[in-house]
Amino acid sequence: MGHIPDDPAPSYEESVSSRPFSGTDSKHAPDFQPAMPLAAQLANTRTRRINAILETYVDPLLISQGVAGLYKTIFILVPSTVSSLQDAVSNAYTQPPEPQVVGFPANEVVKLIRLKGEEYAMEFWRQPAVVAELESSMKARLVSSGHRMFEPSDVPAVNPEPSPKVQETRKVGFWGKIRGRGVNDDEIEDRKLGWRAEEPQAEGSPGRIPTGLVKVSVQWKEIALRIANDMGLYESKRGPALCIVVEVGT
Repeated sequence: MGHIPDDPAPSYEESVSSRPFSGTDSKHAPDFQPAMPLAAQLANTRTRRINAILETYVDPLLISQGVAGLYKTIFILVPSTVSSLQDAVSNAYTQPPEPQVVGFPANEVVKLIRLKGEEYAMEFWRQPAVVAELESSMKARLVSSGHRMFEPSDVPAVNPEPSPKVQETRKVGFWGKIRGRGVNDDEIEDRKLGWRAEEPQAEGSPGRIPTGLVKVSVQWKEIALRIANDMGLYESKRGPALCIVVEVGT
């Protein structure tokens, strides 16, 4: 007779009647991490991409602006999915020349940046929340490096001129008009001469940036480029782009 083991294997009935798996059994439940809320994911993605574009493109250009002694520079950021403003097709024998930005005054310095990669697609950067955080992040970086920002609220309010009194309309003869013509009429006509109206902005006037302050603005604009095609001929192309203006008060 063979040896009977002290701990025999359970029978089929015993195996079937054993306790089933329960979702509350932490010993066998898979270890799933709770997903991050969608709002937090969006905020993290937005902040990460904005920091990347500032560190990679904008910060070096700001340094070059200071080295060049430029008080105002316009940075044009073309999203990667705006195909009309991207490079023309090149081959091993030809290299397309740099595009020419048109539509800006000749005395303004414009830097063109054509972005590459899915993270720089227009679908992401055209969102108002992204544009607002891009501007606020730029200002925060400048403030942390010792700059003082200029805001429209920094300009003292100017009391509006009282509206002219409405006078009763009455018929006046030709000589009456000549005799009744006052000094105010001459002043109004002088202001319409164009070149006489162009005077340098005084300190504290609306629109003028005080000395030492920095103004930053970010907005979408339609820009035009002259891009060389595969035949070497220039073609005018239009498309949306992010325009970042950095100006230092003088």
